[in-house]
Amino acid sequence: MSLLDNPIFLLLTIIVLGDLAGRLRLAGVALGPSAIIFVALAFGHIGYALPEGIQGIGLAMFIYAVGLQAGPGFLSSFRSHGLTMALTVVAMATAGTLTTWLCCTLFGFNAGTGAGLLSGAMTSTPSLAVAVESVGFEHAPAAYGVTYGFGVVGVALFIRLLPKLLRVRLKEEEKALSTELSTIHPPITFHHVEVSNPNLFGKKIAEIYLKSIAPVTLTRLLRSGADEPVLVGAETVLQEGDHLRVVGRPEDLAKAELFIGKPIEGEIAFDRALTKKAIVISKRRFVGMSLGYFNFREAFNVQVARITRNSIDLPADANTRLHLGDIVHAVGDERSLRNISRMLGNDAKVVNEISLLPILIGLLCGLLLAHITIPLPVIGPLSLGTTGGTLLAGLVLGALYQTGPLIWDVPAAGNRLIRDLGLALFLAAVGTRAGLSFVATLENHGLALLFSGVAVTLASVAAAAALGYWTMRIRFLRLLGVLVGGMTSASGLAAANSLSSTPYAPAAYATVYPVALISKILAVKILLLLL
Repeated sequence: MSLLDNPIFLLLTIIVLGDLAGRLRLAGVALGPSAIIFVALAFGHIGYALPEGIQGIGLAMFIYAVGLQAGPGFLSSFRSHGLTMALTVVAMATAGTLTTWLCCTLFGFNAGTGAGLLSGAMTSTPSLAVAVESVGFEHAPAAYGVTYGFGVVGVALFIRLLPKLLRVRLKEEEKALSTELSTIHPPITFHHVEVSNPNLFGKKIAEIYLKSIAPVTLTRLLRSGADEPVLVGAETVLQEGDHLRVVGRPEDLAKAELFIGKPIEGEIAFDRALTKKAIVISKRRFVGMSLGYFNFREAFNVQVARITRNSIDLPADANTRLHLGDIVHAVGDERSLRNISRMLGNDAKVVNEISLLPILIGLLCGLLLAHITIPLPVIGPLSLGTTGGTLLAGLVLGALYQTGPLIWDVPAAGNRLIRDLGLALFLAAVGTRAGLSFVATLENHGLALLFSGVAVTLASVAAAAALGYWTMRIRFLRLLGVLVGGMTSASGLAAANSLSSTPYAPAAYATVYPVALISKILAVKILLLLL
């Protein structure tokens, strides 16, 4: 018995060799994590195979991590860009179906072979299940086995080469999308305004109902003739000529100025008695509590100007619920700020700690959802499968963020570890199992089937790339996610993630996945009708 007969040793060997191979660059292009499947195919061809369970848990980990990452921005992304992305995915399925039909007509493939060809070339296991249910096991699985390999590898290679083919500068794309995001979530800033509205003279802050006009915060007030500003509270009385610092987003500040008075130049600065401090929420018992619960202004004589979450500034609204890792920007005397820091934790190390229980519960929920069958008109019964179930669980729990004491969110470094490890397990297991029968199946069905698989894969992604980039005007980094989501390609998503660490591709992947799942099942049914 050799060491390679030990599944754990075999798994680690494939992943290590695949990772090393993925780091090699040829003409400036590296395969990255996708190289693992090449090594796995080689081991599978010489008779070594990994247990099927490794493939299942690897796929579940990878897709669940993708769902968690995309969950918080999934709905807003679909509202903003979902229609154009969905149409691009439908076009991809249409191009794949037409190319398959042409190949079947050209090479004389029967209906079962054609259905397996389409399923494998578009890397859709649910489509294969529909094909088998419709035409039996005789031809579809073999065609699927021959074409699936390039379906996985070809998409990853296409994604890696696409920036060069379209001459896209990734850094400029990241900057453009960052600018777009800042337009959707404008950074919070401040203006200085002089109180000149007579209706406000002699009124308490609580009596002017400023929040009903714009979500801004009054943080500092400098009386006419005074040298030192004071913090603003609900009982602060406004007087003519008072200078106020108003904190909020630019469009909200403009509304506040129309209500309060004219903007002014100059600084409203504290002396050494008061200072400002950024405090990290690191104590889990405060996660989910609203900012108003703490009553910082009245209890500590401290004013909160804004909250930063995932590099996005949020208004310091009393109803804003705190997340682990939020940064609270507060102004007050040094002793009060130290007390608040101790209370909230202010420990960045704690924020990056990973709790295993929520991850395991989330994966369990995803695997339970995988066994749910949904009856659909025309298409028939649809099972979410491991990919659909874990993705749905990740999306929902990522959007919820917290349920009671459980915080579903995983720090970025932890999410990346789960995602990369899951992908490595998945590719290693899939590769060895495909390698066992790959050569034999290729000999039985000929090079025509392999050529057809290449044609279907490339025609599908090329048509979608052209439509999405030039007609739908989808931003390139989002388009990467649309292409790999339309192909439901885990290795393709890994290739997209290796090009850019931004969350745009994973978010687009999660957005279009349900459309891709249904459209490719429908594509197989239509193909069988055509054949």
